[in-house]
Amino acid sequence: MTIYAIVNNLINGSQNQADFPAIWTLISGACILQGGNPFFVPDFSPRFEARLALAAKIGKLGKGIAPRFAHRYVASVAPCIIFAAPDLLKSLQEKGLPWTQALSYDKCLAIGKFTEIPFSEIDDCKINLRIEYSDSSYETEWNENFIHPTVADSISLISVDNTLKTGDLILLGLAPEGPSVLPGQRATLCLNGTESLKFNIR
Repeated sequence: MTIYAIVNNLINGSQNQADFPAIWTLISGACILQGGNPFFVPDFSPRFEARLALAAKIGKLGKGIAPRFAHRYVASVAPCIIFAAPDLLKSLQEKGLPWTQALSYDKCLAIGKFTEIPFSEIDDCKINLRIEYSDSSYETEWNENFIHPTVADSISLISVDNTLKTGDLILLGLAPEGPSVLPGQRATLCLNGTESLKFNIR
């Protein structure tokens, strides 16, 4: 399984996005936090944020896929979180270094339940994250035109140089910011109002 993360939302300035309509990076399969297991906040960076995205699961083999045929390749979608290290990410970006350390480390990717929804509705999905801590809670939503480029364009552009295989994931619309996470919190992830994943942060 290969995991592609579309990171257009993490890049400032329109020039890069005009030159590269889909900017993507690879996420290791070891990053997946198995359903329901707690996320343990690492100590290699001072701060971690919950960055929301939508994971599209590829359902068949394909390469050089035209946008009008992209609907044939998505089997299901799920809400997800990458626990990014924003300070480290900014430092790596400023130095022109790879972002892997900030976005792709063990158990940093929490994925909810995969659901089949009409392809035409994927770009309008609403993802909600509620973080509870002691007697308080915080809720955020990531949905307003957040998938850029669209799911059809993302599949088409990635498949120009890569063979998409059954079971591969494309993380769409990775949020440019998110709430900080701390040990002792509990996270609930929802897709279109339906609870998809609940886990502890330690």
